Amino acid sequence: MSDALVIGVPVAVVSAALYGTAPLIQAVAARQAPPGGGLGLGLLLRLVLRPLWLLGLAVEAGSFLLEVLALSVAPVALVAPLMAGDMVVFSLLAQRFLGERISRVGWRGMACMVAGIGLLAVAFSRGAQVGTPASDQDLGLFLAFGLGFTAVGAWLANRAGHAGRIAQAALLFGLSAGVCYAIATLATRQVGLYLDDHELTGLLWTPTPYVLIAFSVLALGLEQRGLQGRAAVIAFPVTSGVSAFLPVMIGLTLFDESAPQGPQMVAFVVSLGLVAIGIFGLGRDRAASVARESATV
Repeated sequence: MSDALVIGVPVAVVSAALYGTAPLIQAVAARQAPPGGGLGLGLLLRLVLRPLWLLGLAVEAGSFLLEVLALSVAPVALVAPLMAGDMVVFSLLAQRFLGERISRVGWRGMACMVAGIGLLAVAFSRGAQVGTPASDQDLGLFLAFGLGFTAVGAWLANRAGHAGRIAQAALLFGLSAGVCYAIATLATRQVGLYLDDHELTGLLWTPTPYVLIAFSVLALGLEQRGLQGRAAVIAFPVTSGVSAFLPVMIGLTLFDESAPQGPQMVAFVVSLGLVAIGIFGLGRDRAASVARESATV
């Protein structure tokens, strides 16, 4: 068996579990803080003074380190969909600690995601090659696109929030955070590949750590804005879905990552479809939960 399956898959699964736990902790802390505005950076400054939120951040940091390890031995096309398993963990914990109810649609969505993740390992069972690193020009393009998309998305989300369109605001915050997390994932991949052949100090002379820090901070701020409202259960599935699938497409098209061949390609496509159906099912379940809450208020 390759390192991608022996090391990458288990490490990515544990990382996803931690990523699913962190937003639950952060959601509890964020809802105790005054409402944020803009990109959520002011909200972040208030939250860093709260021990509970810092605990969630520590859990997320641990997940990040495991993600770096997973991306150093496995292609992003394998790791990123596995990371979508954080939605399953988040939903189960939300049911237990936030009193959220999961409908049959939600449970079926979870089942599809678990099946898709299992099938993904089958798709890469005959080998998974890590592609080429991104160039500085690639990182510059990601930076420009990400900042522009985030600025527009946050502006539209704030307008929707002020107009009382809670679900639309959550959708836009989730989409913007998802794009930021996707770019951060690609920068994380770059860190893993760089450290295979270079010293850590040399990384500071490349754009990688600064792209990673910028989009991690933006993603955190936008995610906290989405987690503050009653529609947090809409924002998180959107964030998870975008951050799972965007790196896959970029890895396969821009970084020469090897896609499975023959029957494994069929398994790969079906696995992505199952993960997508699972994300949609959980998102629909969470949206229905928000509607029920609103009807009882």
